[in-house]
Amino acid sequence: MPELPEVELARRQLVRWVRGARITGARSPDAKLTKPKAGAPFTRALVGRTVTAVDRRGKWLRLMTDDGTRLFLHLGMTGDFERLEPGAPAPRFERARLELSRRGKASVVAYVDARRLGHLVVSREDTKTWSKLGPDPLIDGVDVDALHARLARRKGKTIKEVLLDQTVIAGVGNIQAAEALWRAKIDPRSRADRLTRAHVAALVRAIDWSIARTLADLEAGGARYSERSKGDPAPPFVVYGRKGEPCRRCRAALERIELGGRTTTFCPRCQARIA
Repeated sequence: MPELPEVELARRQLVRWVRGARITGARSPDAKLTKPKAGAPFTRALVGRTVTAVDRRGKWLRLMTDDGTRLFLHLGMTGDFERLEPGAPAPRFERARLELSRRGKASVVAYVDARRLGHLVVSREDTKTWSKLGPDPLIDGVDVDALHARLARRKGKTIKEVLLDQTVIAGVGNIQAAEALWRAKIDPRSRADRLTRAHVAALVRAIDWSIARTLADLEAGGARYSERSKGDPAPPFVVYGRKGEPCRRCRAALERIELGGRTTTFCPRCQARIA
C-alpha cells in the first residue's frame, strides 16, 4: 500500500495538474470505490467547481473546491493518477476521471486502480476518517511527549502494531515502521507502553529520517516501489524486503516475523527488545 512518501508525491503531481482548474466533467461510475453515491451524484457535486487546494494527511488526499465541496481520495493498494490529453483513450483500469480547464487549456486526470481497493469520497465537510488521523510527520511533526503519553496507554501492544494505527501517526505503514524501528534500534516486538521518552525521541527522529530518504528516492526515480522492475533504481530500504541479508549496522542476518497480521523485517542483534 502506498505510504506517506508516495502519497505526498501524488499530491505534488495533482497540485501541478488540477489546482486552479475548473472541473468541466467528472465521472466515477464504480459504486465499490465511490461514496456516498457513484454516477450522477458524483458528477453533479463536482462539475462547475474550481479546485482551490490539494491537501494530504497521512495516506489520504483532499481536493478542495471553491464552494467547499471536498473530494477525498485514498489510493488503496494500486491506485494512481494519469494525465491525459482530451480525446485520448481511457487507460487500463480507469475508475474515475476529472475533465479540467485552466487558462483556456483542457486536460483530463484519470484515477486508475487495478485492484479497486481505493476510495473516492465526496463530502461538504471533512470526513470522520480524515478528522481522526494522527499527526502527520511532514505537516505537523510528531511531538515526543504527546506520543510517549499515547504509547503508555497501549497496554500489551507491540510498537510495530501501534505505529500502523493511523490515528497515532498518519502515513506510517509497514515500510516506514520497519525502517524507523531499525534506525532507532528498537525491536518491533517491544511493548509500546514500556518505551522510555528517550526511546520515543529516537523513534520520532528515525521516522523523519526514513520518510526523508524514501521521498528523496522517489523524487529521483519516479516509479512507485510496487511497480519497479529490473533495472530501475533499487529502493533505499535498509531492512524492508531484505530477510536473510546482513544488517548494515552489525552484520547479523536480518529476520522476518509476523506481528498483528503483517510481516516485519528486523535485526535480532542490534534492535533491542523492550518488554
